Amino acid sequence: MDGELNIAPRETDYLDDYDGPPAIYFYELKSQLADLGFTDSTLKILRTELMRGKPDLTLYWPMRRQTMETYFLNINQNQMNTENLSYLQKQLLNLGFGEKLNEDLEKNIKSGKKEFTLATGQEYNKQYVDYTLHFKAGDQNDMYFFNSYDASLPDKQMQQTFYINKGSGITAKEAYNLMEGRAVHKQLENLEGEKYHAWIVIDKENKTENGNYKLRPFTEGWNYKPERTIDKLDIVGIDEEGAREKLMKSLEKGNRHQVTAMKDGKEVKLYLEANPAEHRVNLTNWKGEAQQLEHYKKPEFKNDHKKDQKQTQEQEADDNGTKKKRGRNNKMTI
Repeated sequence: MDGELNIAPRETDYLDDYDGPPAIYFYELKSQLADLGFTDSTLKILRTELMRGKPDLTLYWPMRRQTMETYFLNINQNQMNTENLSYLQKQLLNLGFGEKLNEDLEKNIKSGKKEFTLATGQEYNKQYVDYTLHFKAGDQNDMYFFNSYDASLPDKQMQQTFYINKGSGITAKEAYNLMEGRAVHKQLENLEGEKYHAWIVIDKENKTENGNYKLRPFTEGWNYKPERTIDKLDIVGIDEEGAREKLMKSLEKGNRHQVTAMKDGKEVKLYLEANPAEHRVNLTNWKGEAQQLEHYKKPEFKNDHKKDQKQTQEQEADDNGTKKKRGRNNKMTI
């Protein structure tokens, strides 16, 4: 194009994003580091440091090969710590522990301890739950992993350890729901590494060798479908967009979910809980008193009580046939 100068790119064009002093400082360091045998990949780390501010090389002066290797090693370690901290913070957030542990988590990671614990607590339905989270460094001491946490209900003298697998597991709220005796729907993994979904409950009659209560799974072969009951209940607003899905997800998390249902033409507050062991959905009023499903059914389902009994008997027969096949190779990896 007329008037356009044909000038080859300068060697330092990539420094135009920096202001003058850092660019000059980097160019000077680049020459000195090249004399010491450092490659361009190492210099990229230095550029990143320049973007954050002028690197402090005081502790590594005079500039020799050995001292600069220590400098870049520390930069790499700080970068890994930052990435590790960010990953663990997101993990805690996803598992329902929020952000209140972030500061203590950062301090412990910087300390370089082999392992450490963090304590916290949360309140659900006016009940306080204590949590102790366990972190441990990997074999190479390069990253920390959140391996498990202990949850306890002081009021009920109940404690259970929940294990984290590949960054996921039982959330803080789900742990509370399980200890309260409710069921949670989760993705599990068998011995062959195959994933599957199941309802799980704490088996308070059986413990493992380390004193933890066993988790009892109800797999797809158990054929528990709480939506069969939900669709028969005359729940106010259940046909609104997203209402049914919200209720189902709440039950899957083990929540005691409140709804308003119709009984004899009147609105009544009910609480619903998934109960896979008995193939039912527990219904209680605000006092915690058990309620009969028949009283809250939609008009078109009012007369199918005998049909439900027959289906239940047939289901129990099918369950007895599938129990022997169920989950011999399943392990509770969540």
